[in-house]
Amino acid sequence: MAPDTAQIKYLAGKADTDLDGHAFVSGLPAGKYWISSLGMDAASGDRRLLWDVAVIVQAGHTSQLNLSNINAIDARSLQP
Repeated sequence: MAPDTAQIKYLAGKADTDLDGHAFVSGLPAGKYWISSLGMDAASGDRRLLWDVAVIVQAGHTSQLNLSNINAIDARSLQP
């Protein structure tokens, strides 16, 4: 339910990565945002990673965020 609500009510932009893992979103006004995988996990070795990471966009600047296993949550740790 949460990913559906986030996409309907709060989605500011959406991006897919290229073959090098880069994604770009342009045209966002300055403010605080969350970069999220919205419940879809990514395989990384024997882990299944999810991201929900804060980022601040400043007017007139390019913001960069590197998603890695350091700022990810292992999806398997969320299962009861």
